[in-house]
Amino acid sequence: MHVTGGQFKGRIIKTPSGYGSMPRPTLSVVRESVFNILGSYFKDFSSLSFLDMFAGSGIMALEAYSRSFKKVFAIEKDAKVFYSIKEIYSGLEADINLVKADSLKITAKLDEDFDVIYIDPPWNFDYEPILNCAVKKLKKDGILIVESDKTRIKKGAKISCQINDTEILPFKEKIYGRCKLDFIKFS
Repeated sequence: MHVTGGQFKGRIIKTPSGYGSMPRPTLSVVRESVFNILGSYFKDFSSLSFLDMFAGSGIMALEAYSRSFKKVFAIEKDAKVFYSIKEIYSGLEADINLVKADSLKITAKLDEDFDVIYIDPPWNFDYEPILNCAVKKLKKDGILIVESDKTRIKKGAKISCQINDTEILPFKEKIYGRCKLDFIKFS
């Protein structure tokens, strides 16, 4: 896979191994779209923070760092994958805060609140506890991005979450093959 933008644009990155099978990296067209949409919303990333709750291949956090996000965090639970990602980040001298932990247990304990939170768990995960966890760490006017398998979501159903008994729905949805992106923001 390769980095699609910023200071590391075009750099080839090896896919980490682990889990008994390789993590499913987010496609380059999806990554590019995510950061184009974020760019039209924020204009400048240099004062913003980014959290990738399920690092997997590590590429989303690397894309955010490459595009000059001020603070970038990535969480990966699997030890073998974590050390593989750490090696990639170290080789590029990328100052990304990589945490080896379960996202649902550690996210609430992070000292930082985030402007952008990217959620791409294994596609068999239950999204409700993940969204409830992420919402608590999202800054006002921040954006939550959820990547899911469109074939798992009932036709017409929306990824959403509750804040103070109010249902919050995506302001933008994009589909790339099986991959569905939901962009959710809170004002």
